[in-house]
Amino acid sequence: MSSAPKSTSAYSTEFERAEHFKNELVAFATTGPLKDEYDLQCKLFFEGANPEDEHEAESVRDWFLFDWFDENGDGAIDYYLDAHPDLDEPDGEMLLDWVESINSVFEIRSIGKFSVQLQELDSGDAYTVKTSVERAPFKRGQFLIARLLPLGDDLIFSGLQFVMPDRESALAWLEMRRAFDAFDSPEAVERARREQVSAFCDLFGCDELTVASGKLNATLERFQRYLLTERRDPETGMTPAERFQKELGQQLSVPDLPPLPAPVVGAGEVTILCDDFDGIVLLPDFTSFKRVFETDEPDRQVAGWKELVWTYIKNPDIPIVAFERVAEQFPLRVEKVLRTLIGDKDFSLEHLYAVLLHYKQPVDGLEDLKDDQQLWDLFDGNHHAEKSAKPAAKPKARVRSKAPAKTPRAKATAKRSAKKTAPARSARVARVKPKPAAKLKATRKAKPAAKRAAPGKARGRKSTSTRSTSTKKR
Repeated sequence: MSSAPKSTSAYSTEFERAEHFKNELVAFATTGPLKDEYDLQCKLFFEGANPEDEHEAESVRDWFLFDWFDENGDGAIDYYLDAHPDLDEPDGEMLLDWVESINSVFEIRSIGKFSVQLQELDSGDAYTVKTSVERAPFKRGQFLIARLLPLGDDLIFSGLQFVMPDRESALAWLEMRRAFDAFDSPEAVERARREQVSAFCDLFGCDELTVASGKLNATLERFQRYLLTERRDPETGMTPAERFQKELGQQLSVPDLPPLPAPVVGAGEVTILCDDFDGIVLLPDFTSFKRVFETDEPDRQVAGWKELVWTYIKNPDIPIVAFERVAEQFPLRVEKVLRTLIGDKDFSLEHLYAVLLHYKQPVDGLEDLKDDQQLWDLFDGNHHAEKSAKPAAKPKARVRSKAPAKTPRAKATAKRSAKKTAPARSARVARVKPKPAAKLKATRKAKPAAKRAAPGKARGRKSTSTRSTSTKKR
């Protein structure tokens, strides 16, 4: 775990301060709260490569610190700031500036004392980079792949810099990066999501398939193979693997499926949903769960139905889309069942997400379900909030205050608000992106832009999205 940050006055130079916090971020990401995600990304990158290559390992670390984002658009710096709310303001501001790092290919225009003049090939923009050594080990006219970090009014290098043999090689790298960006653009992600649902329906006849748990992996592998290497685009006549090979000049490698989530492993049967918003979702004993809402007498029709529904309510590994599906078909029965289980005769569907989040992701300070529902009303604009006499408690871990504040974390929220598409509600609410609760329409809200391309994509990594939940705890 990373050590306690020093105060700004403890650093003899700005370079030392930047180096300290870069090391802090590395420790936080590689051995702290993000270790599992970091290890996963390394595994994907080094599949088929040499994991002992120190340069590639450092490149992956640098990418993870600045270009990896979770499903809510938060990166390693966001997580670090959340974990260090008492950080000195100048240090927090420096880390926030690093969110805007520049990773590109540059031409070296001149080398000065403790500085290098660069010109980005992509945009033509000129940059002056400060160095900690009097004379940087480069030559005028060389082409450099590098990441630049803001440091006050200056820029510094981050991680390794790679010297390209010539302009042609630099331009080829730039074209490849543009191609990867096109594959990972929001438009491409939306298109891929639609194609995934269409392919699932083509192969299995509908967007919902129930199989014995012992056949789950084989079924998922069959779909992944069909989606990537067999199904042809009607316009181009190519499979995704063939298109990847043609446009990027690399073979598409289909990785192994991730381990199955705990609720699925012990299930008798598993339903695979191919959702246009959540991707591939695995739901244990979903057929029995649905049957609870298909009848007016679940006590007679479904043995142990209360325990099953409570599992779907409480287990964070079972996504909310399960309730969305049954609420669209049987809204009144969903209300009736939940009124019985939570002991609230006034429960309505507009509080469905508040109830599910209350149990799936409990937060200190909101032990009372009514407080959670009221907080939801405040953020969602429901009329119930105006009638309430008691304001809901504000959990520190979940709600970002709208009042002006001078803490780095508050400034982080304000600084990124113009960039993120999700509203600055609580962290839990933003991750759910629910449908309008009163109507539960089929059309879902758009997700944030996709993560920036991982280093593994440079090796042709791509896989279907096999997930059991759309929420993520911190």
